[in-house]
Amino acid sequence: MNKAIAVIGAGNGGAAIAAYLASQGASVHLCDLFPQYIEGIRKNGGIELCLNGTEEFRPLAMVTADACEAIRGTALIMVVTPSFTHRMIAEKIAGALEDGQVVVLNPGRTCGALDFLNGLRENGCTADVVIAETQTLIYSCRRIGESRVEIYGVKKEVDIAAFPADRTDEVLALLHPYYPQFKPVSSCLVTSLSNIGALFHPTPVLLNIGRIETDKNGFLHYIEGISPAVARLIHRIDLERMAVAKAYGADILSAEEWLKKSYDTYGGDLYELLQHNEAYQEIKGAHSIDVRYVTEDVPMSLVPISELGHIAGVDVQNIDAVILLLSSIYDRDFRAEGRNAARLGVRGLSREEVIGFLQSGKKAE
Repeated sequence: MNKAIAVIGAGNGGAAIAAYLASQGASVHLCDLFPQYIEGIRKNGGIELCLNGTEEFRPLAMVTADACEAIRGTALIMVVTPSFTHRMIAEKIAGALEDGQVVVLNPGRTCGALDFLNGLRENGCTADVVIAETQTLIYSCRRIGESRVEIYGVKKEVDIAAFPADRTDEVLALLHPYYPQFKPVSSCLVTSLSNIGALFHPTPVLLNIGRIETDKNGFLHYIEGISPAVARLIHRIDLERMAVAKAYGADILSAEEWLKKSYDTYGGDLYELLQHNEAYQEIKGAHSIDVRYVTEDVPMSLVPISELGHIAGVDVQNIDAVILLLSSIYDRDFRAEGRNAARLGVRGLSREEVIGFLQSGKKAE
C-alpha cells in the first residue's frame, strides 16, 4: 500500500486539508459525493491555498465523486464532512476498504467512530481497519469560489483517539509527519464527550424558537441568544455531560474551562465568558428552524451523550428534555434517528463493558 491520502469532503475543512497535505508532498485523492462541489477543483487540477500570507496553487493527484476510487491504494482516509453524512460515506466505501487502512473523522462529533464502524459492518465490511476521530477541526478556514481555500488559523493541539483505543499509535504514525498537533487521549469517550457544540447550539435555538420564526431582523446567536437564563440551562446540561464523562473515567474540560483555554475571554460564569469572547461577537443566529444546530447536533451529539448517561445510570434529565422538546417541535424522533445505543452497537452493554469495548474493540462474551 502506498502513501497516498484520500480526503472525503470538499467543503471548507476538506479543501483546506487536501491543499495542505498536497503542499507537504502527499499524493492527495480528493472526493466529494456531490459532484457539483468538486467541479471547479477538478477543472483546475488542484486548489489555490492561502496560508501565512502566501498563496500557491497545489495540484491534486485525483479529484473524483467516486469514494471507492478515491480510497483505493491509500493508507490514510481523512473524512471531513458533517456528522450526519458519516453513515452515507461508510455505506459507500464499505466494500472497498482494505486491511490496514486508517479512517480519521475530522471531527467525529459524539461517538462518530463507533457509528462509522457499525455503518461499515452493517454494509458487509470485514476489513481490519482503524477508525479514529478528532475532537474538532484543526483549521479555521473558508473555501472561496470554485477552487481556492484560505486557512485563517491552525489549532496548536487537537485531541484524537482511535477505535479501538489500543491502536491510536497506528493512527498517529500516519498523521504526525503532516500534523504533529494531534494529541492522543485515552479513548473516543474523551473526544466524543468534549463536543462543545452539543452545549452551545441546540439549547439556544430551542429557547429562541419564536424569535427565529418571527424576527425578520435576526439576532446574534451567542451575544443575544444566550441570555443569563439560557446560560443557566446550558450550564446544567454541561454538568450532566461532565457527570457522564466522570462515570466512564473520561477526563474532559467543562464549558467554562474550554472557553478560557480556547479564547482570550474572561468572566465569573458561563454567561460572562460567552459575552466577553470576541470571537463570538458577530456570529448570527439562525434565520429558520431548519438549522444544523438542531438537525445535526441533537441526533448526532445530544442523543449519544444521553444514551451513554442512561447506560451508566447518570441523571441526564435536562439533556433528555431538550431532545424531547425539539423532537416535538420538529415533528421528528431525534432519538430514534440519531446515534442511539443500538446504532452505536452498545445496546445491552453495561458501563464497564462499554469502556472495555472502546479500549479493545471486542465485546465481552
